[in-house]
Amino acid sequence: MILAFLMLFAGGMLLGGAWSLYRSKKKWWLIAGVLLIALLCLGVSFWRIQTG
Repeated sequence: MILAFLMLFAGGMLLGGAWSLYRSKKKWWLIAGVLLIALLCLGVSFWRIQTG
């Protein structure tokens, strides 16, 4: 359960980082990579929370 909350925190931080990169007009592939990792972290955390 601790892993789920750590992944939720990391995913949220990465999501914010992707938004910051988007706002500062960085390269699209960098934004897409960070966003993909953030969504993966969030997906894993929600899956772990649901399965208990």
